[in-house]
Amino acid sequence: MKAQTTIDRALLRRRLAPLQAAWERQAQRIDALSLRERVILFLSIVAVLAALFDTLVLSPHAERGRQRSEVAAQQAAELAQLRQQLVAASQGGSDPAGQLRRRLDTARAERVRLDDALRGAGSASAGEALSAVLQRLLARQPGLVLERLRLLDGATGAVQQMPALAGVSWQGVELQVQGNWRDLQAYLQALERELPGLRWGEMRLSASSGNEAPRLQAEVFLLKVQR
Repeated sequence: MKAQTTIDRALLRRRLAPLQAAWERQAQRIDALSLRERVILFLSIVAVLAALFDTLVLSPHAERGRQRSEVAAQQAAELAQLRQQLVAASQGGSDPAGQLRRRLDTARAERVRLDDALRGAGSASAGEALSAVLQRLLARQPGLVLERLRLLDGATGAVQQMPALAGVSWQGVELQVQGNWRDLQAYLQALERELPGLRWGEMRLSASSGNEAPRLQAEVFLLKVQR
C-alpha cells in the first residue's frame, strides 16, 4: 500500500513538473520587468478582470431590468389602446362597445394583478425604503465599504428616463461601494434576490493601480405603487 502511494506521488510530481517549470519561467520574466512594465501589466490584468465582471455580472443584470421595463410599457400601451377603442365604439353607437368594455374590464383586472405583484416584489418588507434595504444588505458584506448613497428625486434625468406608468412612481438611489470582486458580485446577487422588482440604471466599475480595491458606482430603481 505504501509503495503504491509512493508511486502515485512520484507520478503526480512528474506530471506537474512542466507546469511548475512554466510557472517559474513566468515568475522570472515578471521579476525581470521594470517598475513601469509591472504597473502596465497590473493595469492590463485589472482591465481584463473588469471586462469579465461587466460581461458576466453587470450586463445580465441590466438586460433583465430592460426586459422588465419593456413588458410593463407594453402592457400600459395595450391598456391605452383598449381605452381608445372603447371611446370610439361608444361614440359611434355600435354593438361591439359591450365587447370592448368587457375587454377593458379584463385589462383593468390584469393591471390590478400586476400592481399587486409589483407591490409585493417591490421591497423585502412593507414600508421599507430602498436606501434602507441597500444598507441592510450591505451590512451583510463586511468586505464592502459604502462611500456614497444619494437619493434620486423625480427631477433627476435618470428617473425621468424610466418608463412612466399610471399609479406607479420610481424610487431611485445612486450608490458607490468599494471592495473586492467577490464581495461586489455577492452584493449584487443579494439585491436581485431580495428585490425582484429592482431595475438597474447606469453602472460604472473602476479600479486604480496599487493595492486599492475596485469601486462600483450604480443607479438602482424600484417601483412604488401608489395606493
